[in-house]
Amino acid sequence: MVDDKPNPPSNLPQYLATGVEKQSPEGLRDLAAYAERMAEWMEAEAQRELEERADQSATETPEEWDDDEWEEAVDDARKDADLPASKGTLTTKTIDGRDYFYLQWREGSKIKSQYVAPVVPAET
Repeated sequence: MVDDKPNPPSNLPQYLATGVEKQSPEGLRDLAAYAERMAEWMEAEAQRELEERADQSATETPEEWDDDEWEEAVDDARKDADLPASKGTLTTKTIDGRDYFYLQWREGSKIKSQYVAPVVPAET
């Protein structure tokens, strides 16, 4: 039996906390089951989106890169992440106005990233 009223999580918006407090015990149990199913769906949706976002395979050399340099950059990223060749999706991220390639993959409910290289390689 719970003696003290529980506090809502600090990251829960006040309007949700207020609404939750107005529910019956049965309604709260239904809400908890729904929230768990929704979290699972959102994680699966994020994985689907990650896979769909990949507009190229990590094995394809971007036109800005030399084949050997690209292969080395991807191999180094996989090695740093301890990631097998069969895992990971190539994505781009923009940071401070520059685009970078990252490998992304799912570990449980989290999406992990490993830096690969800038989209436009440095001129040598």
